[in-house]
Amino acid sequence: MKKQSIQTIAKRFFLGNLLAAALFLSANAATPASVSKPYSFDANKVEFNYIGVDHLNQLSFNVKYNNLPGNTFSLVVLDENGEQLFKSFYSDKQFNKTFKLPKSEVSKVTFLIEDIKGSVKEKFEVNVKTSSYDAVIVSKG
Repeated sequence: MKKQSIQTIAKRFFLGNLLAAALFLSANAATPASVSKPYSFDANKVEFNYIGVDHLNQLSFNVKYNNLPGNTFSLVVLDENGEQLFKSFYSDKQFNKTFKLPKSEVSKVTFLIEDIKGSVKEKFEVNVKTSSYDAVIVSKG
């Protein structure tokens, strides 16, 4: 019984730290200073959130983009080697999409959102660090 509660606490601690790290990285990546060319950008246009790990052991991320003018933009997902996992073009005015990636196959993921006209360019980098915690309790009764 104690073993289960320690494992539950360890899992919640790990997932909480992973969520905090993803939110911290997304907040740091969203600063306009990280983009080399100047542009006018409303900070509330792009929203990137780490949702968590589902029952299939997949990492879930949600991307929201308020594309009020309805311009065409690309969304690209890259792995740690810079290889393209996903690329698509959209023109939704209220873009909202959830991405799921296998937890065991990625250690770093980059999401790039770029307006075709070049007015918006956002980059979100997520580092996935997996660690395990084994609690062994031996008692003599």
